Amino acid sequence: MKTFNVYKHPTRGVEAVKVGFSWPAFFFGVIWMLFKKLWTFAGIWLGIYVVLAFIEAAAENAEAGGSQAMVYLILVAVYFALWLIPAFKGNKWREENLSNRGYVLVNTVQAETPDAAIALVARQA
Repeated sequence: MKTFNVYKHPTRGVEAVKVGFSWPAFFFGVIWMLFKKLWTFAGIWLGIYVVLAFIEAAAENAEAGGSQAMVYLILVAVYFALWLIPAFKGNKWREENLSNRGYVLVNTVQAETPDAAIALVARQA
């Protein structure tokens, strides 16, 4: 069983957000952010990827040596962080986004899927 926070909006309906690690964010990153309407985070991530691409291109043109190796090591660490952060923080970002868009936390429930969590909250109401 997973824990879900269920949010309700007067006109837009109900959304269930799993508490904790987000596997879809882990695998799909920016695409997941766009799908979940996390526009600001998606823009930041895309911007960081563009900057990293420029840094990588500049490092390729630089003279091979210790500084080039250090740049590549830092790039790998940053890419790894950009891959992991949405997985660990994504659902929390989604909850904050829903709250900012007028959704209200209705209940926290244990369920297997988001749809089951929504159905459980609807039965309790």
